[in-house]
Amino acid sequence: MRRVDFEVLDNWPPVRNHASGDMPHIPGTPTPGGRRRALVLFVNTAIALIGGGLSAVLGAFALGPKARAAGGRWIRAGTTSDLKPDEPVARVLAVSRVDGWYRERARETVFLVWDGDRTVRALSATCTHLGCQVRWDAKDKKFRCPCHGGVYAADGTVLGGPPPRPLDAIEARIDAADTSVLVRL
Repeated sequence: MRRVDFEVLDNWPPVRNHASGDMPHIPGTPTPGGRRRALVLFVNTAIALIGGGLSAVLGAFALGPKARAAGGRWIRAGTTSDLKPDEPVARVLAVSRVDGWYRERARETVFLVWDGDRTVRALSATCTHLGCQVRWDAKDKKFRCPCHGGVYAADGTVLGGPPPRPLDAIEARIDAADTSVLVRL
């Protein structure tokens, strides 16, 4: 058997590779020059800027709409002169809805109940069972859901039928300056 001496191999000249030039792991070989280094720096900077821009857009899309929609806004629903004391009056309001970047004007029906003095209550007209619109039955003084027979008292509590909970109460107030009724939706 022939013995191979590996020390002789360490003295070989550097190997040139057509893709990367001189092999960088060999000591004493020059590093790639100015134009190649500038191109690498430019490409890496461009990729970082594009990635940062996309991250900012996705972050704004994911976090922006929820931050804006958290509060709700006060909408004028009428005046106290339009209301009768202790009798619910239906009002259809146009509400701006935002879903991501999609914006629409939706109609929301609320019942306003004024005590005849300085207090007003607002109840949603949406049944808590399956989302049908309830109606005020003035003769029986009850809210009735025409879809599945849900019955609510004048204060929104469930009297009968399948609704699992009372009608949703909506924040409402009377503006002292001009007796306008404002509803927060």
